[in-house]
Amino acid sequence: MKKLNDFNPCYIPKSHTQAYKLLSLLLDNDEVHEAKLTRIFNGRQRSPIQTLGGDKYCWNIINHTNDKGVIFARSLDSRHKSGSKLDDPKARAERKSEYKQDSHKLAKQGRIRESTAFLESIRAKSELADLVSDAANDDYYNQQIENEKATTAPTVTASNSNAGDKGSQTNHQPKKES
Repeated sequence: MKKLNDFNPCYIPKSHTQAYKLLSLLLDNDEVHEAKLTRIFNGRQRSPIQTLGGDKYCWNIINHTNDKGVIFARSLDSRHKSGSKLDDPKARAERKSEYKQDSHKLAKQGRIRESTAFLESIRAKSELADLVSDAANDDYYNQQIENEKATTAPTVTASNSNAGDKGSQTNHQPKKES
């Protein structure tokens, strides 16, 4: 069975990361139960799984599911651990190909959805503008504005000894005396 130091360092995450911890678990065990991963990573195992299986490291992680499709355990593709000079690179190449296909599919979906999302954003802005316009004609809203104006501090003219006859105006409330 291969250990971390048996692999090219470019495929090993930094030692202080969650991805490193996950990789160590997967290399040391034939399979790791999802409940254990949930406990170790406080339910946040998705990020290290994505990091290991992503474009940089290309570890092929196998999800073991029950008949309802629920993941109960995870393991590394056995070719990573086989010791064969061809198995590990082949598993990585397959994972990279799968990753790039998924990436391409998501990019296409994003491009297809872009025009719809743009139209939805314009509709939402229009609805907001309509609400603002309606509010300007609403008696209750206008009364609130009038009430706010009535409770706002008056403009105070302050003199400035360096300004000569000219005073400066401020909208600050007068200082309260204690």
